[in-house]
Amino acid sequence: MQSFEHVAIIAKPDGNIACYVQELIKIIEKTGCRPYLDENAVRHMPKPSRYESGSVHEIARECEVAIAIGGDGTMLGAARMLAPYGLPVIGINAGRLGFITDIVIEDMHRLVPSMLSGHYTSDNRSMLEGEVYRNGQKLFQEHSVNDIGISHGRALGMVEYTVYVDGLQMAVQHADGVIVSTATGSTAYAMAAGGPIMHPQCKNMLLVPVAPHTLSNRPIVLSSHSIIDIEVNETRSAVASFDAQVLFDVMAGDVLRVYVSPYSFTMLHPVGYNHFDLLRRKLKWNYLPKAERPIHTPVDKQTAAAIIRAPVPVDKNN
Repeated sequence: MQSFEHVAIIAKPDGNIACYVQELIKIIEKTGCRPYLDENAVRHMPKPSRYESGSVHEIARECEVAIAIGGDGTMLGAARMLAPYGLPVIGINAGRLGFITDIVIEDMHRLVPSMLSGHYTSDNRSMLEGEVYRNGQKLFQEHSVNDIGISHGRALGMVEYTVYVDGLQMAVQHADGVIVSTATGSTAYAMAAGGPIMHPQCKNMLLVPVAPHTLSNRPIVLSSHSIIDIEVNETRSAVASFDAQVLFDVMAGDVLRVYVSPYSFTMLHPVGYNHFDLLRRKLKWNYLPKAERPIHTPVDKQTAAAIIRAPVPVDKNN
């Protein structure tokens, strides 16, 4: 495995993580590596910072690996920006759930030096590309790690849209929105909307309607070679969403085209990483709840006796 010398640090822009960012930099320096800070990481440093810094695009050109410290959202943003440079990303979870930032803060002293010296598991994930067209003209393009979709905007009304797969009409739906997800995104919004969990190495796309008006509208897994067109038929307000971080307003007549991106996203995990163990821990599949109090509250003897002695009313009409 490759070891690293120049490490990009991409941090969550807010939150009480300054002490963790500063500690991570010390860990990196102790391994003999050179840290490069993105603009958000600089905000968490005492001023003036003596470290080289710049935008993600600027420091990506100088580094062989990146460490994202924050939550899954930080990781998603880092992955989208770093994809054109081919930099692998190590995720440190200073957020909440942490499906793709799998190193907890308490373990970074032990795991980060080992990983930077070449002891890690490489995990390559497919990404999506999305394009918005209006009157045949491409207005916007962005790629994503988790998902791309259409959702209602501030008006909170439903969206009517038509889905085409490889030029063939698949469905006309009336819903709060629709998601096209990668395997990585199958444990995110798509799962919350009722979609299945896909193994990370699946390259397929998962199409999931969000709160559809017709219950027969179900999630469907589509080929990684397909092109999905979502035409907005009717809406009061709607947006095209890329990882729920990049938004573009759309209107009736617009088409969102989604396909598997030529870019991919590589995560580095500690040695021994197990995706199924992650699912068990995050989704609590091995958790057997024990009630703190009985579900049924026993009736005391006096009340029970009164119930037994109570006369049964007689229906005089029978």
